[in-house]
Amino acid sequence: MKKTFLVNDLVWMGFAAVVCYGGFKLGFGSFQQPHAGFMPVLAGLVLGLLALFDLASGLVNRWKDDKPDGEIWADIHWGKILLTLGVLTVYTALFTIVGFTLSTILLLLFLFRVMEPKPWWLVAVSSVVCTVLFYVAFKIGLESQLPRGFLGF
Repeated sequence: MKKTFLVNDLVWMGFAAVVCYGGFKLGFGSFQQPHAGFMPVLAGLVLGLLALFDLASGLVNRWKDDKPDGEIWADIHWGKILLTLGVLTVYTALFTIVGFTLSTILLLLFLFRVMEPKPWWLVAVSSVVCTVLFYVAFKIGLESQLPRGFLGF
């Protein structure tokens, strides 16, 4: 058994427990009338169950495909990670100014093109389709208020 995986799963389960505890302190409510703690409790439960499943599968398989820590970190493209964090920061800063639709399309264009380069036509179509699906889910399905931006959409 590798300690890294064990510690990782235990930390995530602990974090999930803290999130659930905080959610219950806010008030869970019910499925018909949720209170402020409803989503944190559900998110904590999902996180805890995923960590528990990962721990159980690791114990059963004895982490057979175990790699040394240096080998795990060797293939990470730090430039892409830092660039993505920067773009997400800009996205959140411009979200209310530019609006949901345009800023989300631009974010998805970047993510789809830079992270795993695909043809431009596929990137453009995927970005628009995903944005429309997000819009339908949040604006129509959940009746959320999304910023319209300076262009009015």
